[in-house]
Amino acid sequence: MNKRRVAGVVSILVGLTLALSATSLAANGYKVWGTAWHRPPTGSVFSVLSHGVAPQKALLRVYLDRQPCRWTWASEANRFPAFKAGQSYFKDTGRAVVTLWVSGHFSKAFTARAGTTAQPEYACSYLTIPNSHGLYRITAARRSNAYFVSN
Repeated sequence: MNKRRVAGVVSILVGLTLALSATSLAANGYKVWGTAWHRPPTGSVFSVLSHGVAPQKALLRVYLDRQPCRWTWASEANRFPAFKAGQSYFKDTGRAVVTLWVSGHFSKAFTARAGTTAQPEYACSYLTIPNSHGLYRITAARRSNAYFVSN
């Protein structure tokens, strides 16, 4: 087997492992749904809703992003750029990310301001649970919601 083929097989196995881990966590009761106003006009105020279930205390992280959502919170956070003028943001934080502790059934509406450029954007919601060190870094559930900032 050549090195490329081995690397491809390893990549597939890692992807399957991550997918199965996320599926098993979701099967344990962690679920998140998110929605954003479908076509907010540029510069307008709109709502981003996040609701779901967290059997144990979890940290909800919601990002407004110009790129499609990543599969895990960690990869989203690592790729997430510094705030740039003109992009959508949450009014409470003045940034394109907001966090909230949740447990049980939850439903939260966040107020956001649409960016200044007409383009597709994404509301990326992640429920994270603690790792063995007690840090909330394991993605237990995720949801991606596309919307379009319009003129």
